[in-house]
Amino acid sequence: MDADAPPLNVAAGLSRGGFWRRWAATLIDWIVVAFPFQVVAAVLFPMTSGMIQMHGGLFINSCAAVTTIPKSLSPPPPHDANFAQVCHVSLFGATTGVTLTVGRTTREASTTKTVTQGYMLDQAGNPIDGFSLDWIVVSAFVVYLVWMIWKTGRTVGARIVRVRIVDTANAEMSGVPILKVIGRHLAMFAGFVPALALLLYQRLNTDGSADAMFTDHFFQWFIFSGLVAAIWCVLLVVQVARKSDPVYDRLAGTAVVRERKPVEPVKAVEPGLQQT
Repeated sequence: MDADAPPLNVAAGLSRGGFWRRWAATLIDWIVVAFPFQVVAAVLFPMTSGMIQMHGGLFINSCAAVTTIPKSLSPPPPHDANFAQVCHVSLFGATTGVTLTVGRTTREASTTKTVTQGYMLDQAGNPIDGFSLDWIVVSAFVVYLVWMIWKTGRTVGARIVRVRIVDTANAEMSGVPILKVIGRHLAMFAGFVPALALLLYQRLNTDGSADAMFTDHFFQWFIFSGLVAAIWCVLLVVQVARKSDPVYDRLAGTAVVRERKPVEPVKAVEPGLQQT
């Protein structure tokens, strides 16, 4: 073998994981991370009278319209609000969160605009400045993905659906370099940067109220950023459905490949015995 020859790209010959395998792996991983937090939220909600809540994960959302809303809500609800509803989030019947949503829906020709403001309610139904576990869950989910892929190239979901993430430069290695893992996940959400930047700008430059944030100018830019995000999602889905490496994997130098099923060794036949 020529010592100066470039290394073979082993990853190029491996079968890629398709859309449904990736989707199933992500769903399983989300359940693995979120479910314990939901159990904790179900315990802490009654213990803290609703001061600690969680609104994501696997849940049942039961909403009912209300005709009156509490006074002195902060930030103030949208002016000329024409609907309000209270939603109870529960896990197997145990409440994990309660929210009040007050909004205004207007129709102009073929355009419908809805502006809403959300509030957290305590166990008695009063507005509170409570603590949500949702951001902790999202952070834990990101750390879980990065850590598992960095160390083993496989998450729990990936093991179940028999796929793994590999470094295309060294597909035989267990795990993926940490910088490639971080770059992969940052590139994955590149199409959402305009929308996130718009929301962050509005949040930092207003008082946080729905009327201040969701102006006509905002909706114009939101349509543009939403279109960019939609095109990005369609591009990724098409690439994954065709079992080719999506843009973010190509940029990071990674790939999601299917695991080979282990081949059972063939037992040798002893002399004098006939194999049936």
